[in-house]
Amino acid sequence: MEVQQRKNGKRLVFSEASYHHVSQILEELLRRSQAQLAIFADMNGYTVVSRGDAGQIDVSALTALAAGDFAATAELAAILGHDGRFKFIYHEGNSRNLYLCAVSDDYFLMVIYETRVALGIIRVLSHYAVEKISAHIQELRQEGEETQKFLDFEFRDLLSKQLERSLRPR
Repeated sequence: MEVQQRKNGKRLVFSEASYHHVSQILEELLRRSQAQLAIFADMNGYTVVSRGDAGQIDVSALTALAAGDFAATAELAAILGHDGRFKFIYHEGNSRNLYLCAVSDDYFLMVIYETRVALGIIRVLSHYAVEKISAHIQELRQEGEETQKFLDFEFRDLLSKQLERSLRPR
């Protein structure tokens, strides 16, 4: 089970089932796009799920730098008068390219692929994966809110009953 801190202070929990669900989405992305590596990470640079062949790549360092990339481009966006950050970042290399997509304010998807693979394919399939992951995150957030409401109600009910017992004259 993975717990991630959200910007609003509430936590989002990735259960084992959620981890496997996101893993399957990344594996489908890799299979269909022929990309080398797909990483789902939080905006703090922590890898949540990684699939594919990392080879000699230090995934932890890569996700930390990618998170910094999003932070830097958020400042660029602000200077240009945009609200929030840019949603997509592309880096072209000699043998491999890097495509980053913001999944939400808290998470991003990174795809590393060889230059022989067309950017258009990566963009389309990455956007499809982002939609699926975003929908899953939204479900997790709704479940978390419902659980919190239930627990708040249960706690208030138990506390009320305990107070009544404690304050009864004997």
